[in-house]
Amino acid sequence: MQFWSLRKRVPLWTGNFICIWASNFLLFFSFYLLMPTLPFYLIDNHHLTNTQAGVVISLYVIASILVKPFTAFAADTFNRKHIYVMLYFLFIASFAGYIFAASIAFLIFIRIVHGLSFGSVMTTSNALVIDILPRLRQGEGLGYFGLSGTIAMAVGPLIGLLIYDNFDFSMIFYGALISGAIGCVFAFFIKARHLRPHKKEPITIDRFFLLKGIPIGINYLLLAIPYAMLTTYIAIHSRILWQNNNSGIFFIVMSVGLIISRIFAGKNADRGKILETIKAGIILASISLFLLAFSDKMPYTMLMYYISAFFIGIAYGVIFPSFNVMFVHLAPHNRRAAASSTYLISWDMGIGIGIVLGGKIIDAINVQSVFIVGGAAAVLSAICFIAVCMEYFEKNKLR
Repeated sequence: MQFWSLRKRVPLWTGNFICIWASNFLLFFSFYLLMPTLPFYLIDNHHLTNTQAGVVISLYVIASILVKPFTAFAADTFNRKHIYVMLYFLFIASFAGYIFAASIAFLIFIRIVHGLSFGSVMTTSNALVIDILPRLRQGEGLGYFGLSGTIAMAVGPLIGLLIYDNFDFSMIFYGALISGAIGCVFAFFIKARHLRPHKKEPITIDRFFLLKGIPIGINYLLLAIPYAMLTTYIAIHSRILWQNNNSGIFFIVMSVGLIISRIFAGKNADRGKILETIKAGIILASISLFLLAFSDKMPYTMLMYYISAFFIGIAYGVIFPSFNVMFVHLAPHNRRAAASSTYLISWDMGIGIGIVLGGKIIDAINVQSVFIVGGAAAVLSAICFIAVCMEYFEKNKLR
């Protein structure tokens, strides 16, 4: 009772939190506005092949992963808010580069800058929001903060495709540029104090990457593998089952689950039930992935298909903010960006492995086997979490 009475007195939706929520939403909105339409731009305007377009698009992923540790060092050493605004501005400027790109070489350069700036802003924002959130409501706040990206992911591609169907392609770049500029204004008005380290520290690997977070990061990586397989190959699975693409409805149902669970998962983490929450989420993810894999063998196949989507959304909506809180609790305040970097890199690496492995499984066996392997990866993650990570976290957490 005392916890809840204290918690209610601490406001969550302060002016600072609203500003960083809005800036994060507009960051992801501008990113997802471009994402589904960029292949058409590369193929139609620059006459690239599908393979060449895939290579150009993937450059941002590589750049995003490589830059995160260095961004973490900068954000833990200097003023996070200032770094956030500068990197946000660089991210916006990259959209102008697409408008004026006249050669493939310049386009590749812009794509790399886009990846570097996007990865850097993500790392910095994840640390900056922790500085803003009240200690008693960090889990809940991270859940709501993550919703900004989830909502942008649902709305951005839809609006991007509508613009592509009705206007010139440059309108997508201008739309992303304007929404990003508004987000940068919100970022400018964030007020966060600079938490300096108590003493000058030597430059070590731990300043770039949270070494204490590696066991938790491996566990998180295992959960990213089935998520990547799902988001990449569900459309193929849907087409095989019904000779049409029901994956759009699948993602809508999954997004509803994500939104619902993000809210209560953060509150559970704040109540000290972070380990129980994650364990339940991983087990639910494992069951739901196998339900998806074998839905075509069950009565009411389509119903089972959408039920699995909803519970996969619930599971990952629990997993995302709760793992984020785990990394935060393993790091001192002057290592928050390093913790954020480790959290994001673990996920990115798992996504990459999942996409490549899923493609190989489809070529060698079939698409159903992708989700069976994904379910197995989730089961392995559950075993590792219960056998290793729960005890490891209890021994190493700082708060």
